[in-house]
Amino acid sequence: MEISKEDLLRINQGFQGSLRNDSSLDFALEKQKDKKLGAYKKLAYLLRAILVDHPFSDGNKRTATFLCMAFADEEQLQVDKELLVHQIISIAKYNLTEIRVIIDRIKTAINNKS
Repeated sequence: MEISKEDLLRINQGFQGSLRNDSSLDFALEKQKDKKLGAYKKLAYLLRAILVDHPFSDGNKRTATFLCMAFADEEQLQVDKELLVHQIISIAKYNLTEIRVIIDRIKTAINNKS
């Protein structure tokens, strides 16, 4: 999934947020260019930056959920929306920082099972 900082800012503005701190977002966006990383890992870096580091004044969880839905749509994957919301809230609530854990949680809600 290709996404720019401007895209993220625009998405978040749709949820009435504004950028407070962009250092973790910049790091996560830089990871998007790494061809060695898989799609879920790239998504996990973005989710960690948004859900744990709270770069936006408001709408961090909604922005993360939107990203996950866009990811699933682009990859033609199925989404359990209720489980996705649960996982997003859980990642934020418990400040989960391990990329592998974030990937595992997201994969429970976004997968290619019909």
